[in-house]
Amino acid sequence: MLANPGDGVRVDWAIPCRYVEVQQAGGATIVGAGADLATVQSTPAAVPVLFAVRLVGAPDEFDGKTPHELACRIYGPDGQQVGEQTARLTSQIDQRVPGYVAEILLPLGVVLDVQGVGTFGVEFSVDDHSLRVPIHVVTPV
Repeated sequence: MLANPGDGVRVDWAIPCRYVEVQQAGGATIVGAGADLATVQSTPAAVPVLFAVRLVGAPDEFDGKTPHELACRIYGPDGQQVGEQTARLTSQIDQRVPGYVAEILLPLGVVLDVQGVGTFGVEFSVDDHSLRVPIHVVTPV
């Protein structure tokens, strides 16, 4: 994907998974990708969910000096926001392919404070771009 300077950083994808390991040379090992269903015996419950998240942007966005606001927002089954965590991200990346986007792969974990079953939304955002991933919480049949 060609880089467009000035577009900022965006969340390219966020994959719920069972395990993720990011390699320093680029790439990641993701096990159990698509783990978007959690079964709880009863509620309330704390449900941990691991994500592999890819952020992309023009190489000048990752100069080691430019800060980016990274946020994770949790939405309950009713669509109301029930939690938020933010962090400031400043990273320096050596561009692998000139003219193309630079990327950061992150293993990010969240804990859903489940008061009842339903579909929760986990939204990752950086700068002005966001991506929401559904996580379904059920009880055994």
